[in-house]
Amino acid sequence: MPERAAPYDTAPARAALTRLLPRHADQFQLVPLAPQDGTDRFRVDGRPGRITVAGTTPAVLLTGVNWYLKYTCRAHLSWAGDQLELPARLPAPASPVERATSLPHRFALNDTHDGYTAPYANWPRWERLIDVLALHGVNEVLVTPGAEAVYHRLLTGFGYTDAEARGWLPAPSHQPWWLLQNMSGYGGPTSPQLIARRAGLGRRITDRLRELGMRPVLPGYFGTVPGGFAARNPGAETVPQGTWSGLERPDWLDPRTEVFAEVAAAFYRHQRQLLGPADHFKMDLLHEGGDPGDVPVPDAARAVEKALRTARPGATWIILGWQNNPRRDLLDAVDHDRMLIVDGLSDLDTVTDRERDWGGVPYAFGSIPNFGGRTTLGAKTHIWAERFTAWRDRPGSKLAGTAYMPEAAERDPAAFELFCELAWRERPVDRAAWFDGYADLRYGARDEHARAAFGALRTSAYEISSKDGRPHDSVFAARPGLTARSGTVYATHTPAFDPAAFDTAFAALLRVRPALRTSDAYRHDLTDAARQALANRSWQLIGQLQDAYRRKDRATFRALSGLWLRLMRLSEEVTGAHRQFLLGPWLADARAMASGAEEEARLEHSARALITTWADRATADGGSLANYANRDWHGLIGDVHLPQWQAYLDELADALAADRPPKTFDWYAVEEPWTRARKSYPLRPTADAYRTAQRVHDTLAKAPYQGTVTVGATPSALPPGGRATVTAALRNVNGLRATGRVDFALRGVAADAEGPLSLPSVPPGGTGRARWRVAAPAGPLDAPLRPLPYELTTEYGPKGEPRVRTARHGTLFVAGPLAPELSTVTTNAAVFGQLENRFAVNGSGADLWKATAEFGAVYRAGALTAGGSVTVEVTGQDPTGPWARAGLVVRNRLGAPAQGSPDALGLLNLSVTPANGVVLSYDADGDGALDTYRRITGITAPVLLRLTRGPDRAGSGTYTGACSTDDGTTWREIATVRVPGAGARQDTGLHQSAANSGTGDRGTAEFRRWKLS
Repeated sequence: MPERAAPYDTAPARAALTRLLPRHADQFQLVPLAPQDGTDRFRVDGRPGRITVAGTTPAVLLTGVNWYLKYTCRAHLSWAGDQLELPARLPAPASPVERATSLPHRFALNDTHDGYTAPYANWPRWERLIDVLALHGVNEVLVTPGAEAVYHRLLTGFGYTDAEARGWLPAPSHQPWWLLQNMSGYGGPTSPQLIARRAGLGRRITDRLRELGMRPVLPGYFGTVPGGFAARNPGAETVPQGTWSGLERPDWLDPRTEVFAEVAAAFYRHQRQLLGPADHFKMDLLHEGGDPGDVPVPDAARAVEKALRTARPGATWIILGWQNNPRRDLLDAVDHDRMLIVDGLSDLDTVTDRERDWGGVPYAFGSIPNFGGRTTLGAKTHIWAERFTAWRDRPGSKLAGTAYMPEAAERDPAAFELFCELAWRERPVDRAAWFDGYADLRYGARDEHARAAFGALRTSAYEISSKDGRPHDSVFAARPGLTARSGTVYATHTPAFDPAAFDTAFAALLRVRPALRTSDAYRHDLTDAARQALANRSWQLIGQLQDAYRRKDRATFRALSGLWLRLMRLSEEVTGAHRQFLLGPWLADARAMASGAEEEARLEHSARALITTWADRATADGGSLANYANRDWHGLIGDVHLPQWQAYLDELADALAADRPPKTFDWYAVEEPWTRARKSYPLRPTADAYRTAQRVHDTLAKAPYQGTVTVGATPSALPPGGRATVTAALRNVNGLRATGRVDFALRGVAADAEGPLSLPSVPPGGTGRARWRVAAPAGPLDAPLRPLPYELTTEYGPKGEPRVRTARHGTLFVAGPLAPELSTVTTNAAVFGQLENRFAVNGSGADLWKATAEFGAVYRAGALTAGGSVTVEVTGQDPTGPWARAGLVVRNRLGAPAQGSPDALGLLNLSVTPANGVVLSYDADGDGALDTYRRITGITAPVLLRLTRGPDRAGSGTYTGACSTDDGTTWREIATVRVPGAGARQDTGLHQSAANSGTGDRGTAEFRRWKLS
């Protein structure tokens, strides 16, 4: 039978084509296509100059056009650089192309999008974004502009004046967190003109989405109200929500009350009047620490759902899947058929079974590959390729869509492209073939250097290995400090991919043939690669700066400081080569949204604050949100970050010269005046992308200090009089040039070389090694671990350049043997020693919290049961970090259990720390990771610790932690906690973690009087 035409108008798709392809739009014939079994699909065929695209909605027509452009024409339209070198007469596809998806939900944008991407975006920018989303197969878009007008009408109908309502509404830059119930008011009051302008923008966005057959997803109502609401509205009951990152949170209106039902009905009525019809609503109850008070969450969820269904029968409630959200008791209380979880963690290693986690609620396979709008590059595309089809196709799957949710859009076009294709592919993505094809279409033709570049990116930036799933940002963007290991506190603190491998991609991009270098896509990618190559060096240099300062090596510190600042200046220059990396447009958009001079200053301040202090001092300092939204932007680097680092490094150099402590800096006091400034910045590129990137390449190829030296011993600890093989390894982190001659020397221990100590060269990204045989002194020990300090020097440099000499100071250990009944486990390269009833553990470790579990433990297997108790005295602890831990640890099986297995459950530890007291940390939700703690502050080692296991209850172990600072005469109880999944017999022992935030520092913890009863 002939296919029945779908009843829709293709004019909106035609209008989009005219905007996107004005010289070629008339060569496309657009044909409505009826869905089959509820699936969206498109078909592309035709002849030269007459391309026929059929699709089930106007947006799907555009998806078909995009597939044709990419895979027939080798052209690319993206949200970060276009390449549209099309022939005058469009070619026909080699054969008809058909694609379909059975997924009803293809969701895009994060709750934070309207803040971190472009809070002051105008209609042309939104129009372009909608077109790009349609091209990429998206059919559900989160829309928050206009929400302030809804709330303004709402509040003025419930006892608030116009001025009070406008004073409660934050500036557009901060509205996402107000909608999440985290804060209010910042950057206000909002003017009537701005409210009206944003409402008009929101209506244009939702109207356009509906015209294209896409679904606007609007904020739903779950109870956010200003303080004092209950006093103005009899019958209302509210729960104060405290603070979030130093900002006062709005109150929560109890959803069980009649007043809530009235407020929700008014909210949805105003929303429909202002923004038009919608059937999908985004709501996250009790976001990031929200407090339910005495309101049962299941009852609240049912009431919120009832209000939504009353106002919008058949509507779908969309909720974010992130860490412990949504709560299982909430999900169990609502209609699963009209709920969709947009999962932000589908690509996290620890996430394996969402059907089990969420009790069969439909969900969208999703990712949050960008945080804060930071200029990061990278994603876990290998996990996307492996998991998506496997999860979609497994029996009982509830996977019902995809969700691409970067905290800021318009970044990382390759990751966006691959993710959006998942829904339209029946088979798993072959990443090697896909990235080859992407290189061709991104630049317009096959080029072996372009393919090599994306091949290197595929195995580096697009196969990130960070535990939290995040790409790394730039330490150049951090508040200055030698311990900085990211641009901000809430970020990954170790490099997420190999910088030397990334260099290979950068160098290959520079070799792309000249004919393919003219597109905006190429200029964008080259600028981004050069920027990232520089940012990677910040991670390479910061540890060396810290080490040189500790050793009071003034000459090395001065040389490293000069290199650091030179690279920052080069980063400021290269980011001026593409509009996407300019500060100017961000500020100009804020000014353009204002209706007068006073509002212009206020909006510009909010835009400046968001990317530096975030808000006021309490948020920047106390809430640790300073530079959360850091960016490698031209203007921001040069006027904010570079002057800070210059002042800081100069002060450290002066302190070294004078042999005095350095003065401290109040960084907020430095930053805040810049947020109030009114200086204008360039709106157009200030540098040539290719020439500047080539200069970046040449500078980095010749730069010194691009080596990482590690030392290992086999065995890791020596018995008295024993011998070990010590291996020193120099990794040439410079992926752009080989080293010249490399010389190693080991001093401070009795050592004989095993092989050459000089190497002619180490290749780019390669490793060179030297080995020695080391002998430990004989004789009895007076401590569980006897240190054998050493100095390893390495002289190296890029080939043809002067060499530098680096020194690494470390320690080998002579260890007393452990009793035969004891076992050890280490994820932090720990060494262990025992001398009678004394123990010592020396190790490293970034942290022991949530996804990061880096610790060493000596333990007794299966020794702790209900009714049992374990005590130990921590006699000493090195202060490697404020949260360094030493104490007692318990888990069903400590010896490297499989992720997600029962052996990994029942985890807790009772530890003393250098700066946070005695802490009882435990796995509260039964996922095998520490996520909750209780503590008593003001206590450091030495301290006696006691952990008692009480009776088991409902599959959980019960534990009480206590400590004593008077040798057990009196005990202070920290807390009694329940840990799900605890086995009948658990391993327990002594543990240590340096919690060094990725610095690599090692520390020793010493114990005595370890006793189980």
